[in-house]
Amino acid sequence: MTTAVGAAVPQRPDVDGAPVPSGEQAPRPPAGWPGRLRDALFPEASPTPVTPRRILVTAALVSFGVIYSLGRVRGPGAGALDTVWAEDGANFLHDAANMTPYDAFTTPLNGYYHFFPRVLAEITTLLPVSAWAAANATLAALSTVGLALIVYAASGAHLRHPVLRLLVAAPVVAQWASNGEIVDNVATLQFPALYALFWVLLSVQVRPLGKIAAPVFALVVAFSTTLALTLLPLALVRAVVRRDRAGILMVVAMALGVGVQLWTYVSGEAEREIIGVVPNYDPLWNLQQFAEIQVPVTYLGEAWIRGKVVHTTEHKALILLAWGVLLAAVALAVWRRTRPAWLLAAVAGVHALGLFAVQVALRGGVPGRYVLPSLLLLVTATVALLIPRSWAGGTSWRGPEGFAYVPIVVLATLLTVVAIGNYRHDHIWRTTSVPSWSKQVTANTAACKADPALKAVTFRSGPANKRAWGAFAVPCSRLR
Repeated sequence: MTTAVGAAVPQRPDVDGAPVPSGEQAPRPPAGWPGRLRDALFPEASPTPVTPRRILVTAALVSFGVIYSLGRVRGPGAGALDTVWAEDGANFLHDAANMTPYDAFTTPLNGYYHFFPRVLAEITTLLPVSAWAAANATLAALSTVGLALIVYAASGAHLRHPVLRLLVAAPVVAQWASNGEIVDNVATLQFPALYALFWVLLSVQVRPLGKIAAPVFALVVAFSTTLALTLLPLALVRAVVRRDRAGILMVVAMALGVGVQLWTYVSGEAEREIIGVVPNYDPLWNLQQFAEIQVPVTYLGEAWIRGKVVHTTEHKALILLAWGVLLAAVALAVWRRTRPAWLLAAVAGVHALGLFAVQVALRGGVPGRYVLPSLLLLVTATVALLIPRSWAGGTSWRGPEGFAYVPIVVLATLLTVVAIGNYRHDHIWRTTSVPSWSKQVTANTAACKADPALKAVTFRSGPANKRAWGAFAVPCSRLR
């Protein structure tokens, strides 16, 4: 059969419904459940062209995200820019300033290695000591925004509309759980990094750079937190059903990183001994914590749920309200007023519960920072349940079809209000007991210059009574 000159080339739809010119072969998924699982859970990401407009929008969002983050922490000086918090100073900056890079990177903390925070500490300590606080906080904020951008890009294969991708990416920066403890802090970047890795595992990159970047990112996360172990089964499933090189390399990278972390702990080279911590492996207790803390904080924020409980009746009402949001999303999905991505919602929900369970069982409690990764995963599950029927043009907000947008608009409004209500949340120690960095630099510089024999001076990154992470040494050679 021939085609007349100038006639349109016939097209046929590919597996996603997009036209494929004749002569090109549309990808054929393998038969049976592996093919269905592959297309539903690990779809290929569509390449997004880089345009000047997109570059400008991205730069504006990054700038806003960094400013948003740096403005959240109160302090004795300029807040986040004039204070160094906890392990950021007592461990990472201390080791970078007093050890060789090899010794610093091979020094575990709390039972595991922290590769990425130590990279940031090495960068920070290249600068004058007076700039360490501002540099440390800025690098933490930039890293957080970078993780949000990774989520936004990686979620495109599952969530076609920008609003949906924004809903799963923005909470990485908004962080309405434990924001007084983890915002502008490099030690806790592992928590949003785990969430970003979840999305990277679900996204199949088609560009060569993406195929290289995904395994590298998986390796960095695995060498930065042992909790990457919780995502290893998902990586294995992807490698089995997709059989792509990037997926296999991610499994290898994660297995290598987690293997090194676990071997270091099992062999006794790294110990995890935290005073007052007693593990609790009771599954009923674990589920109770998830129901009474994780779910309520996810939908209502820490300021209202984890504050001092004075009126128990109102507190219980808030817990029921939060569960009402989640159950309403499930009910709407069942009622088919939305077009739910059931598999994505289930996978995100299972990982939220599993990651929460592993953390709190080992700790025997629920520190605020442990709530963040599961919060992000539950938001993803909720968005997956409430995907409107059509985000393509032509759908009117009026009539039956228009109502499909209402649930996602309500969810976006709720999360925005919660984020605003939790923008600043004073930490019991961080915003009251950490002294101004600039004042410490002034005092310690004078001390080093006054005594030529003085080798090092003490800086504080926490309360004076918290010796484990409250103070650290800086060589006088860096201050004279």
